[in-house]
Amino acid sequence: MTEAAELVVCNGLSKRFCRRLKRSLWYGLLDIGAEAIGRRSAEGRLRREEFWALDGVDFSVKRGEMLGLIGVNGSGKSTLLKMLNGLMKPDGGSLTLHGEVQALIELGAGFNPILSGRENVRINASVLGLTKTQIDRVLPNIIEFAGLEAFIDAPVQNYSSGMKARLGFAVVSQLDPDVLLIDEVLAVGDTAFQEKCMRRMDALRKSDKAIIFVTHSLYQVEALCDSAMWLEHGRVREYGPANEVVRSYLDHQEQQAMSDSKDEGVDYEGRGTAATRAFFDARDATADQAQHAAKDGHAMVIEGVDLLSADGEPCDELPFLSSCTIRIRYDCPRPIAEPLFNLRFYQNGAGILEASMLIDGAGPESAEGKGVVECHIPSLPLTPKVYEVKLFVRSGEGIANLIEMRTVARFRVTDEGIDAVPLRGPMAVNHLRQGAPVYVPREWRFYKDGELTDTVRSSDD
Repeated sequence: MTEAAELVVCNGLSKRFCRRLKRSLWYGLLDIGAEAIGRRSAEGRLRREEFWALDGVDFSVKRGEMLGLIGVNGSGKSTLLKMLNGLMKPDGGSLTLHGEVQALIELGAGFNPILSGRENVRINASVLGLTKTQIDRVLPNIIEFAGLEAFIDAPVQNYSSGMKARLGFAVVSQLDPDVLLIDEVLAVGDTAFQEKCMRRMDALRKSDKAIIFVTHSLYQVEALCDSAMWLEHGRVREYGPANEVVRSYLDHQEQQAMSDSKDEGVDYEGRGTAATRAFFDARDATADQAQHAAKDGHAMVIEGVDLLSADGEPCDELPFLSSCTIRIRYDCPRPIAEPLFNLRFYQNGAGILEASMLIDGAGPESAEGKGVVECHIPSLPLTPKVYEVKLFVRSGEGIANLIEMRTVARFRVTDEGIDAVPLRGPMAVNHLRQGAPVYVPREWRFYKDGELTDTVRSSDD
């Protein structure tokens, strides 16, 4: 197959709702009557008290692609997912789906509280389309994945909400549809179970399924999705590569959050999510296993890379202009003379900063066995955005690659500490966040008739 087939195609998809219940019921009767005679009622226009929950949405998802849907609550994400799942009919446009469709929505919502977990798994799996033979085959995997072996025969009414969600995700994670719809289900359970969920999602992402993923976690979208669509008031605000859409949406959200925090008289601080960290931990663990498997054939193995905050703790967020340390743990099965470690910082695919021993010079004369090298940056000159760090290692003469370039970390610089610079300009905060990714201290000097008249410094030092 030269080109992946499009499994989901939406053209001008629209859906309207009515704000008042009685009028909504009346419109429903009119719509049923119109459908009975083969046409749509009030097609393309709004009636009294109605609004567009979705308005002219266009997108497509190919086999092997993952689309992330982002937007504030009420923007139309869940409505779109319900139409894709066949729970709602569109009021305009067209929707084409190819293959089997399955949804991961409201995990455990259909569980019977007086039945045991095992009985609920059988019923839930049967409703989702699995035969008795298939259920018998996957039941041990479901129980093991949920980690509820000791409680599987207890009534579900005695389960915590997290246990129900774990069991619900374990059931649906065994399905193998062509099109998979996912709605906010990856933040269930504790950190260990989140890692399981993210590993499963990573495996699905690499398969030949078309996946549509609704979430408020921008890191999950950036980490998992090929493309993203930002919905705002039912319309597509932006649609394209995931990292570009996420950046635009994050800028917009942080501007709003900063404004709200200012109104409340509190400092704004960006925060990551446990589920995001779980994904990167799982990804790094998988990479470590692959590296160990091939260890005998390599002069050097990178066992792990950690981004450390100013207090020395692993992190995936750093305040503006804070110090940071990148810790690289390596193992050399045989001696290597003067290995040269190199780190490059990328933003939206473009290299914007480098810390390189090809410039700074070599460290020890030889490296053998396990060791650690740290690159400490006293003040990271990056503006509030999402960045990737790539690592490669060269031999002592600087020619041969001991380690090919690879992504070893992804992190975000937050707005915390942004007041460390004066911000005197009329668009200082906005431009600092949305402008170039690198910030350096500077001084502006004004002259008249050869005499210095004015000086503007970027810092008060």
